[in-house]
Amino acid sequence: RENNEMPCKHQGEDAFPETPGSFVHWVCHSTSAIFAIGVNDTYSFKPNKMLQVQLDVDLFQHVQPLPPQNLSVSLLRSGDFLLSWQAAAGSQGLASVLDYEVTYKRDWEPWEEARSLLLSSSTHWQLRQQELVPGSSYVARVRARPGRASGFSGPYSQWSVETSWQTPEGGLQPRNLQCLFNGADGLTCSWEVKRAITTSVLFGLFFRATPASEEEECSPVHEKALPHIPYVVQSCEIPVSNSSRQSQYHVSVRAKTQEKLIRAYKNIKVLPPANVSITAVENQEYELRWIKHTLRYNFIKQRYQVEYWENNKYQQVNLRKQ
Repeated sequence: RENNEMPCKHQGEDAFPETPGSFVHWVCHSTSAIFAIGVNDTYSFKPNKMLQVQLDVDLFQHVQPLPPQNLSVSLLRSGDFLLSWQAAAGSQGLASVLDYEVTYKRDWEPWEEARSLLLSSSTHWQLRQQELVPGSSYVARVRARPGRASGFSGPYSQWSVETSWQTPEGGLQPRNLQCLFNGADGLTCSWEVKRAITTSVLFGLFFRATPASEEEECSPVHEKALPHIPYVVQSCEIPVSNSSRQSQYHVSVRAKTQEKLIRAYKNIKVLPPANVSITAVENQEYELRWIKHTLRYNFIKQRYQVEYWENNKYQQVNLRKQ
């Protein structure tokens, strides 16, 4: 068997305009004088440089575990929720040296805003009810990687299958109060209230910069609707000055007492007249009589409005004021 090399030249795109530009075009020439039926020629490309990459892989320094499995949630008597899972069946040899990351969120929130927990070797975690928002649907997932103390290393596994649960309703109380300091001059607090009561109840944010400070009210309060749930999120920014590592603000959200001055003498609604009667008089005229409601103060004059119409034609009411 004879091995021969053929010279090849790279052709520009103009030589083969019908071929997509993602291909490289080569033209090779060979001269042969033998064209017998039993002669088969095999061709292959041989780069003029060595093209390869090599890696010595230490197996336990390049470990990516399989995703955890059997993630579940159960309600405890205390009202807390217990998340539990298992190492994947094919990772039993690593089960005792795995670290886990658990993330959980409300079902309508993006995963980028999910809360995250880092656990070493443990395959369960208890979520306290005060850490969760009442009346919400939650979803959680978990992934694994070799623990740092194990001597193994590698990236996280893929995420497990998600699990979900529902927290009990919390009534009409404001919920999910949280505050974030911008590190400079503002403490922004937000909370959620049921949309149905915001038209009749006004909530305010009250704060003390120190235990000895007088309570102040934050203003203005902003409001934004939340998607897919009957709640709105309200927020307010508290101005911060002279902050230090020991600074601790006490904040609370509660319904405000709304007051309105109503002057009784400008808002009198008299009881309706009684014993309304009608009497025919001469010239086809009629006299309408009634007994007026007697007010405590005789100097208050009363005015009357009379409506009359033909039977079954109330839409054609005639008005007369006296």
